[in-house]
Amino acid sequence: MNKITLITTVLNDEKGINELFDALLNQSIQPDEIIVVDGGSKDKTITTVESYIAKFNRIIILQASNTNISQGRNLAISNASYPIIVVTDAGCRPEKKWLFEITKPLLDSNEVDAVSSKVIAETSSVLEHYSGLLSLPDHSTKEQEELFYGRGSAFRKTLWEKVGGYPEWLYTAEDSLFALAAKKRGFSIIHNPKAIIYWRPRNSLLKIAKMFFLYGKGNGRIAWGGEIKGVFYWLRNHGLLFLSFLLGFIYPITWLVTAFLALYLYKQIANPSLIRIRNIDKDWRREIYVPLITFVRNISSNLGYLSGYIEYKTNPIFKNNLDKYLGNN
Repeated sequence: MNKITLITTVLNDEKGINELFDALLNQSIQPDEIIVVDGGSKDKTITTVESYIAKFNRIIILQASNTNISQGRNLAISNASYPIIVVTDAGCRPEKKWLFEITKPLLDSNEVDAVSSKVIAETSSVLEHYSGLLSLPDHSTKEQEELFYGRGSAFRKTLWEKVGGYPEWLYTAEDSLFALAAKKRGFSIIHNPKAIIYWRPRNSLLKIAKMFFLYGKGNGRIAWGGEIKGVFYWLRNHGLLFLSFLLGFIYPITWLVTAFLALYLYKQIANPSLIRIRNIDKDWRREIYVPLITFVRNISSNLGYLSGYIEYKTNPIFKNNLDKYLGNN
C-alpha cells in the first residue's frame, strides 16, 4: 500500500496554515490523508483548517494543548493510516511537484527510507533574503545530505517506529536528532533537490537571534554540532570586543584593540560566508547584511549552545535520554 499521510503541527498561525494548504491544493498529486496537530491556538487557525476539509481526501484535526513539536509530530504519526509519512510546517509553500518528488524515491525503491527537500528562502525584504541564505542547509556535504528536517521531509512509518519517534524531551533540534538516530541505525537517507519547498525566514535581527539561540540550545542539550572549547573561544572574543569598545571611551587607545578584534572576527566569521554568497548574489548590500547576520548568528548560537550544554552536564535527564535514544546504553 503506497499511500501517503502528510502531517503538520501548528500554533496560532492562521496565515501560515492558509499558505500551506493553498499550496497543497495545487500539488500535482494529493496526500491520501492530512493530520494537523494544534498546540492550543487562540486565533482562527482551527477554523482555517476546517475550511479546507471538503477540498482534500481526508483531514484529521487533533487538538493537543501545550505540546511541543516532537510531541505533536509523534501524536500525528501514531494516528497516521498510511506507511509513507510526509512532514512540513505551516508557513512553508511547497512547489507544485514537491509532494511527488519528496515521496517518489520511497515509492520507487524499498531501499530508501527517508528523503529530504531542497528548502529555498521566500523573502520580501533584504534582511529576509540574506537571513535565508545564511539559515538554510545547502546539502553540499555528505553529512547534510543524510539529514532530513521538519520543514520538508518524507520517511517510512517503520523508520519512525524503530527510531522511537521524535525526542519529546527536546524543544529544538528535535528533527536533527531524529535524523541522526535514523542514520545511526543504518537507515538509507537521500536528498532530492527536485523536491523544492519555500520557507519564510525571520524578518528582524531580534527574531534571527532568538532562532539561532534556540537552535544552539537544542544542540547544546545533546552535545552535538560543536565543542564547548570552541563556544568559549568565540564568546571570549566577542566579550573582549565589547569590553575594549567600552573602555575606549575612557582610554581611546583601546579602540585599536577593538579594531583588531573586529577585523579578526570579520575574517573568521563573516568572510567565509561572504566568499560563498558572492558567487551567487551580486547585490552590494551583501557586504553589510552578511557580516551583521553572521555576527548575530555566531553570538546567539554560541550563547544558546552554552545554555543547553550546561543543562546537558548538570541535568542527568538530558544525557540519559540521549544515550537511551541513540542506543548507547
